[in-house]
Amino acid sequence: MSGEDADLIRRCLAGDQRACRDLVQRYQRPVFSVLMRVVRSPQDAEDLTQETFVRMFRALDRYDIERPFTAWLFTIATRLGIDHLRRRRVKTVSLTVSEPGSTEERTLDVEDTGLRPDEAASHAEEETWASELIQSLPEHYRIVVLLRHQQDLSYEEIAEALGVPLGTVKARIHRARALLKDRIEGQSS
Repeated sequence: MSGEDADLIRRCLAGDQRACRDLVQRYQRPVFSVLMRVVRSPQDAEDLTQETFVRMFRALDRYDIERPFTAWLFTIATRLGIDHLRRRRVKTVSLTVSEPGSTEERTLDVEDTGLRPDEAASHAEEETWASELIQSLPEHYRIVVLLRHQQDLSYEEIAEALGVPLGTVKARIHRARALLKDRIEGQSS
């Protein structure tokens, strides 16, 4: 762990609110990025990022300062993301409401919050081919690839973060790379 992280953690444990804010600011984007790729929803990723830091602070006194902090933090985040995916169900909303004291129903006007055509085209241009390929991987492969190649975690850190054996991480990364290679070759044929 970096000396700066260790210092921030010690200060957080001593009740230094500024250190707590600094720790969140330092890791907010990487945690959001991992969660965004796991759950694929900005709102859900934002909520889960916040929950990651809540849980981190609750457990900070139990964190082993000799172990890599990022692996521990990403463990919390990825487990929350995976749990979220397991719980996720289709949610429906009624588009009709009745006024209090009335038996008449009226249809709600729902604002289209989708992108305008020009925004959608711009957004599509920003998406890279590699990102789309990675996103098409099954969840257990996608997570290890993202943690390895986007967050630069070692195989050992990924194993710790996901709570799986080191050999499982290596096998998943190998299989994910093979799948990506097959898909790339399939698209270029």
